Amino acid sequence: MITLNLSLNSERTMKVRGFTLIELIITLLIGSILLAWGVPNYRDFKLRRMITDNANNLTYSLNLARAEAVRYGTDVEVEPNNSNWRLGWTITAKGVGGAPDTIIAQESRMDTQMRLVLKNGNKIVFNRIGGLKANEPAEFVLRHKDMPNDKKDVFVTMSGNIKVVNK
Repeated sequence: MITLNLSLNSERTMKVRGFTLIELIITLLIGSILLAWGVPNYRDFKLRRMITDNANNLTYSLNLARAEAVRYGTDVEVEPNNSNWRLGWTITAKGVGGAPDTIIAQESRMDTQMRLVLKNGNKIVFNRIGGLKANEPAEFVLRHKDMPNDKKDVFVTMSGNIKVVNK
């Protein structure tokens, strides 16, 4: 910081205070470095948050389907919309004794950059006691197109328990 005394006359002294050009350049340089470091990290944080949010939505839907299967005492299906999980899914309770099927919930489409795949099969069916009707556990893989190494796996065990694993 520079303090400049300019004497206009012996009785009046004027002080000029401010930053030097070098101090200003160094401040701008430090700010630019912090921005260059922070912006990509913020983008990655945002994408990881998107993956987590979608995994939470899927987990919520699967838990809802399982609970409704026990509540209704019938099979409840979780099916992708138009055979594509990224387009969302529908939870349907199957009608008993000729009764019509009941749509319990529908999940809307994901971001176009998200990828969601059910590794074994094309739908999840919970039986009346909350277990899977299939002969093997189910595994979903959820990732963002721009972050292939950061993904979440959602496992559904034969007993219907749901677990999210970071990969």
